[in-house]
Amino acid sequence: MEEVKLICLDERWISIAIDNRDDLGDVGSLDFKFLEQVLPHCSKDQLVHIEKSTRGKDLSPITDKLWKKFFERDFGVKATDEVIEKMKIKKVIFKWSELYQAKLKRVEEAEKEAGERLKNLYQKESARKQSRQVRVLDKVPPSSSSNKRSGSNAGRKLMKKVRKEYLNCLEVKNLEAVKMKRTAKCSGLIKKPRTTLQATNVF
Repeated sequence: MEEVKLICLDERWISIAIDNRDDLGDVGSLDFKFLEQVLPHCSKDQLVHIEKSTRGKDLSPITDKLWKKFFERDFGVKATDEVIEKMKIKKVIFKWSELYQAKLKRVEEAEKEAGERLKNLYQKESARKQSRQVRVLDKVPPSSSSNKRSGSNAGRKLMKKVRKEYLNCLEVKNLEAVKMKRTAKCSGLIKKPRTTLQATNVF
């Protein structure tokens, strides 16, 4: 009867520990059998915190297989088998927690390098597009100042043409003749006009 109560008590404490695994720290005083029931429910961050906090007890007999599962889940079965094969060839053994952190670092570095390469490609493409825009803008039409000069020259030519036509107009010629006639009368240079105006010449 007492043994049954003890088992029920252990299961209750295991359940409590699992529910409060965020608060677990140094578990050096806890039994391995107890930890074998609790630690598999921990996340990677929780496991790292517990292992760093625990003093005087090596938890790798329990956590090593957990880290192997994390490695296989995050990096694949093939990568896991390659690591095992390399350790056999080199005749070395590492904790799976160390292997996980090393692999994670390599993956992050590879992602960073890929990001840098992508960034450089984007910058080169952007520079190429800007260079094309500059070449297109170099082929612009004549400037506004040259347009103004050409416009002013055209204006002067037009004014000369209008003035010439104005001076050649019959009405203007008749008016000039009248002016000359009046001037001649006043000065006494001429006594009578040599020509007479006609109505038809006014229009």
